[in-house]
Amino acid sequence: MIQEKEQGHRPQNERVRKMLSYPFALLFQQPRKERLCIKRFAYLFFVIIASLPAQAQMLFSENLTMAIDSTKSLQGSLQPVLDFKTEKENVFTLKNTANLNLLIGRNRVVNLINKVEFSAYGKTVTVSGGYVHAEFRYLLQHAFEVYPYAESQWAGSRGMNFKVSAGLQSRYRLVNSDHCLMFAAVGLFYEFEKWEYPDPPAGVGDHAYSRSIKSHLSLSFRHSIGEHWELTTTAIHQAKPDSYLKSARFGGAVDLAYHITPTIGVRGTYRIIYDTAPIVPIRKDYNTVEAGLDISF
Repeated sequence: MIQEKEQGHRPQNERVRKMLSYPFALLFQQPRKERLCIKRFAYLFFVIIASLPAQAQMLFSENLTMAIDSTKSLQGSLQPVLDFKTEKENVFTLKNTANLNLLIGRNRVVNLINKVEFSAYGKTVTVSGGYVHAEFRYLLQHAFEVYPYAESQWAGSRGMNFKVSAGLQSRYRLVNSDHCLMFAAVGLFYEFEKWEYPDPPAGVGDHAYSRSIKSHLSLSFRHSIGEHWELTTTAIHQAKPDSYLKSARFGGAVDLAYHITPTIGVRGTYRIIYDTAPIVPIRKDYNTVEAGLDISF
């Protein structure tokens, strides 16, 4: 845990900015027409990441990875969820996950994932959580791909004011049959977090900071059950190289989707994150369950 004052972060923020810009520099080394499309995606990502205050500490992008249709240059999905509760005031919560894929040639994909959660308590409307994730997937071989990525997250309800990370991952397809897919991924990334103490100790500032380089290991399995059902599961391990098991972060995700038509369905999701050493005194486990529409195009 690192506790610092705001003015001491300028050199660190500069390094973060360079790490975020590096993956997109690779994208611009393309023919002019392709480069123009990629620049638009990159510009959109940076506009979003700059305009939002940056869910939990871990994203499960593998569960949102779409099967690429080589006949479409642009495809994506939307997953809106609406929640209503009656408390002292009426509480509306709208969550939407958007997933866009831009196919470049036959072996490159720009993937942009964004989730925003709006909450209305009476007449007060707030942006209570969400994330932005962008990656450039490059297929080196038939079953092997590498992808630099950058992402930003925020979760005010948990005390996470801001998190930004960037890194490089590789994904290998272990199983590929008519009904089953299995991927293993390994990578290295840089992470910067800013958390708010729920009850700051005497003599300590309101915020705690963490910056580190971590490894990423994950295993994902997708199974088509009949013509309409699809099950996707992911297990993730993240840790610093010097504390691989002692201070690790674990995650698990389960998605169950029912496709009513090829483009419309319903999806239920479960996420669990277990941080063995959070930098502020909060619960070590974080669980979410959601259900909503699944619209693809």
